[in-house]
Order: sequence, then C-alpha cells, then structure tokens
Amino acid sequence: MNEAAARVATARRWFRRLGHSAIAAAPGITVIAAPEHPDTWDANFATADLGAKPAALFDALDRHLAHSPWRVVITDALTDPAIAAALALAGHVAQPPVIEFIAHDPLASPHPLPPIAPTRVSDAAGWNAFAVLVDADHREGKRTGTIDPAVGAGLLDGMRRRSPPADYWLIASGAGGPPIGYGLTLACPNGLGLIEHLFVLPDHRGRGVMSAFILWAERHLRAAGCDALFIDAHAGAPPAWLYASLGFAPVSLTRNWVSHPPAQIAPARSEIVNDRR
Repeated sequence: MNEAAARVATARRWFRRLGHSAIAAAPGITVIAAPEHPDTWDANFATADLGAKPAALFDALDRHLAHSPWRVVITDALTDPAIAAALALAGHVAQPPVIEFIAHDPLASPHPLPPIAPTRVSDAAGWNAFAVLVDADHREGKRTGTIDPAVGAGLLDGMRRRSPPADYWLIASGAGGPPIGYGLTLACPNGLGLIEHLFVLPDHRGRGVMSAFILWAERHLRAAGCDALFIDAHAGAPPAWLYASLGFAPVSLTRNWVSHPPAQIAPARSEIVNDRR
C-alpha cells in the first residue's frame, strides 16, 4: 500500500469521526451515527478496514443506521477492494470520486496573491458570521451540490462539534471589511495538517483569495508541528487544478457509496449525486 495514501486515509478517517461517537460495529468496521441529523451523510456512515467482511458491513449499516433513510459507506486507501465490489453488486451508487492530495515540500503560488486577514471563529458572533457564509455556500451549491436546510443544519452542527481541536476561520480582505470566505485548519495526530471546507463568496473569486488562505494555512500548520499537509477536491473540479498548481500531489481517491434501505424505493441514479451531505 502507498505509504502517503495510507497516512492521508488514516488522518481523514480521524477527522471524519471527530466530534462524533464511533461505534466498533464489527471487526474492521466503524459506524458513525447521529440520529438527530438522519439525512446528513457526513454524520451517518461506515468505514471498513482491510479484511472487513462485506456481510458484516451490511449488517452494521442496518443495525446502526436504522434511523436514517440512507446507507452510506466511505471507501479509501484503507478499504479492501472487495468491499467496493460488494457495494456495487448490492446496488449502492458510487458518488463522484474525490482526489486526496498531499504536500511534503513548501507550497508556492505561480501568481501574486492578495493580503488576507483570517480570524479564528471562537465566540457566538463569530459562529453567527460563519453560519451566514455556510448558508451562502450551500444555497449556491457549486462546491457542495444541492443542500437542503435540514442537511445544512447537520453539517454546521458537525463543524461546531469538531471545534476544538479543529480551527474554523473567517477570511477577510487584508484591507478590512466583512468576511468574504471561510476555511478550516487542523493538526492531526499523525503529523499531517488538514486544510478543508474552503469557500469564497462569488464576487471575490478569481483574485487569489483562496490560494492566499492555503499558503497562510500552511505556515500556521507547519508552525504547529505538521510535517506535511493534505487537502481534497472533486475530480475534474477547478480546485483540484488549483491545489496541484500550488504544489499538492494526488495520492488516492475516496468515494461515498450510497443507497436506500431495501424496504424503501430506491431513487434514480441521477437523484443521488452529492457526497458533501
């Protein structure tokens, strides 16, 4: 197994479980369940290690996600290919792949970048401002896909549960003014630094704001002791090329596999196209 891919998958799994209660449902199978947010995929899913049994995975999904209308499994570099094959055979729909990137060497932008002023979200006023931007992100749907209010509430609750140790940042222009975007930084236990949840309001795109935040986040995370960084992007989406231009290298793919329980009517494939729920 590729060492960098395994390291990223280990850190990503830790991040996904952060703020939630992890259920060791069977050997090699972990389930995250949040009955208060039954439609939010990020809060109701399973992962499987190498050697996990497909039958045990399906049993764990039905036992621990009975409150949800969805059955979600996240596959990554630590997942046995037999699990993905079993999911496909059972009718789970594979969502568009997400590229995991890693950067060991310092990042650099090929273009001049604007000054920015990140502020850590730490109080009620900060979270209120953050929630406004998250709502704008979800309503636009360009980064996340269509997000209905109930799912959005579950995603925002998950963000708050992760803080701390995750740091959420409001990004303002270096010239001052209200926040124009947001992002996350997190130092993971295995020494990797995560940069995640990146959004800039439409009127401020194309100016290098997000590149400036990523390079700022790199300095912040390396100062915290991280020896490398990781980030992800949907395959074919513009952020993937941006990250590569800054110095990130692709190392693996992750996917959400989604279905309805057998007792429910399965929707058409075109209706299940959102792996950021």
